[in-house]
Amino acid sequence: MEGEAAGSVMCGSWIRRPDNVNLVVLARTPTPHSSSSSSSSSSAIEIFSFDPNTTSLSSSPLAMLDLQESDGDPITIAVHPSGDCFVCSTTNGGCKLFELHGQETHLKLSTKELPPLLDAGTQKCLAFSVDGSTFAAGGVDGHLRILEWPTLRLIVDEVRAHKSFRDMDFSLDSEFLASTSTDGSARIWKTEDGVPLMTLTRNSDEKIELCRFSKDGTKPFLFCTVQRGNKAVTAV
Repeated sequence: MEGEAAGSVMCGSWIRRPDNVNLVVLARTPTPHSSSSSSSSSSAIEIFSFDPNTTSLSSSPLAMLDLQESDGDPITIAVHPSGDCFVCSTTNGGCKLFELHGQETHLKLSTKELPPLLDAGTQKCLAFSVDGSTFAAGGVDGHLRILEWPTLRLIVDEVRAHKSFRDMDFSLDSEFLASTSTDGSARIWKTEDGVPLMTLTRNSDEKIELCRFSKDGTKPFLFCTVQRGNKAVTAV
């Protein structure tokens, strides 16, 4: 990517494909007042190949697609475990589905709307379950939606799940969803019916920030970063 007027990268993710190709998806906003004639005036989604031997991205994207100006800027990306599609949320509300077609040397991107999330407002957190059968979205307004994938059937529609979402993650068996809020609270949900199983305990001076379930299959740990006064710690 050296020498490219790539703008500011807002979010990104790995794309794991069954043919052992290492891909990275990046969502960027244009560089303000760029003098480059190749610079786009809108945000863009770009797919790069990754070389693990040199730990570097390809010099130019394998595929690229501009977002519409009405979409606003990208916020976060969630990639389906199949590696064939991903969802991107934007500042102007709603989410778009991006589908990958072809192989590494002939990659193409296409977009589709996600009707249940068209007028859902700004989505701060997105996540696919490990088995790919479920998709979750947590809004800036604290609204939690869990959808069956790819039918988009609404499984959970919890308006007051949090004050405002900060992070979320599915367990390895895809049965549970952990989520954290900007007010420092964290909850565990049962994904099949959206029942909140528990709210994680914390002291008055603690804020639970980020959360990740263990994915090695040995024990079902939940790792959380916790802000404890002026000190940051990792809790298990």
